[in-house]
Amino acid sequence: TGLLLATWQVLPRTSNQVYQPEQPIPFSHKLHAGTFKIECRYCHTSAYKSNHAGVPTLSTCMNCHSVVRPDSPWIQKIKKSYAEGKPIEWVRIHELPDHAHFNHKRHLAKGVQCETCHGNIKEMERVYQAEPLTMGWCLNCHRGFETPKYVRKNVYPENPDGNEPVAPFNCNTCHY
Repeated sequence: TGLLLATWQVLPRTSNQVYQPEQPIPFSHKLHAGTFKIECRYCHTSAYKSNHAGVPTLSTCMNCHSVVRPDSPWIQKIKKSYAEGKPIEWVRIHELPDHAHFNHKRHLAKGVQCETCHGNIKEMERVYQAEPLTMGWCLNCHRGFETPKYVRKNVYPENPDGNEPVAPFNCNTCHY
């Protein structure tokens, strides 16, 4: 048991669930996506057309904040970085191991909503990793063992009872 405990402490964690780091600018998804109902795709444009959702560009922020609360000290910091062409160094929250890949475009095209993996983002003052994002968690959805709460209805008409595979679950789907 000593060797097992030592190995467990040395190996990286398999899940960052509830990880909620401080960010360089306190961005509220609750305000932007919740109160103001700004669609995810307005800021995370690449999620719908590429493998990665990506962090919004500063120009996206400035689309609104050149006129909305431009005197805020936080907006001033964004404005300065934008003018200097320097990115804000955001702390990554949702991260998979290097040997696993997640294709945002493919999932969104099938009707899987952002909240399925990212949680109820519209209620998060400060974003945290709501789900474990482990291989087992993903496979439960792919195999049809769980119907995610945030999947649009009738996305998988071939699986009305949620008891047959709904997505590929062979290794090279995510490991390539």
